[in-house]
Amino acid sequence: MLALTVFLFWTVNLLFMPKYIEKDPDGRITAEFYREKLNNDVIFTGSSTVYAGINPITLWKEYGLTSYDRSNSSQTAWIAYYMIKDAIAVAKPKLVVLDVGFFYVADDYAEEAENRKTLDDMRIGREKFQCMKTVMTEDETVKDYLFPILRFHTRWKYLTAEDFKYLYYKPSVTYNGYIRSDLVEPAAAEKKEENLQDVRLSNRNGLFLENILQLCRDEQIPVLLIKTPSHDPKWGDEFEADLKFVADPYGVDYINFDDYTDEIGLDYSKDTPDGGGHLNASGAEKFSKYLGAYLTEHFTLTDHRNDPAYVKVWQEKCERYDNGQQ
Repeated sequence: MLALTVFLFWTVNLLFMPKYIEKDPDGRITAEFYREKLNNDVIFTGSSTVYAGINPITLWKEYGLTSYDRSNSSQTAWIAYYMIKDAIAVAKPKLVVLDVGFFYVADDYAEEAENRKTLDDMRIGREKFQCMKTVMTEDETVKDYLFPILRFHTRWKYLTAEDFKYLYYKPSVTYNGYIRSDLVEPAAAEKKEENLQDVRLSNRNGLFLENILQLCRDEQIPVLLIKTPSHDPKWGDEFEADLKFVADPYGVDYINFDDYTDEIGLDYSKDTPDGGGHLNASGAEKFSKYLGAYLTEHFTLTDHRNDPAYVKVWQEKCERYDNGQQ
């Protein structure tokens, strides 16, 4: 009887949780990370510009690099810290590339829906508990995250065929965390420049950035700070100076790839799906080739294309990507 009760509660819990298959696939990035058969040498963390703009398939094809976009929409510095900490505990990477594109938010920033995309499928462990306590809003509890039915119990009104179809098994919908878009929506000709000088690195963002850098130093993992390119800048020189002030004592470089649009070959009349906020498939391929060249030149990374074990796994990934399969 106890076993049946536990099974039913588990099943109902799964039923009421959002599936993130046909809608909001970025909610599957965390879960799919744990499906990886082989370690990934490079972990990318950051907000939606990462999972839209850095393509691990391209990095494999061009350079033999193994990587995963461990990013989420609106990923704050404090969430990035726990994504990196968890990644190290699961399979220690050789390089962490941290996108700081969402490090401009206020210290009290909280977005429950995006937090849940990160945490609902995160493995049970110390990192998850610590992350939950860090991101919870005032009306949330740890139990809400451990048992999502407590939060989503009213979803019974909105259950769809997708909730039943993917109750027990969910297909892979990302490509090592990358979410491809073939849409094209040209950006405006002029970039937005208002209020850029007003943006500064807040105390909380600075603290968690330092925590990330110290964690990786302790684990002897090199770090690169980047801003993934987009059409509209988010800050000015003072914010960049704040970033470098934190990073310099750790010997960590920061690159704002908005400054390399021409070198990358980006054309925001063609390479964006949403008017310049993110990169589409063509933009991501261009940027990933450029980024991969930089990584292989400046860090000690292995080209795995002569390793049969990696070739077998990544050939399957490439075929799925090239065929547009889940």
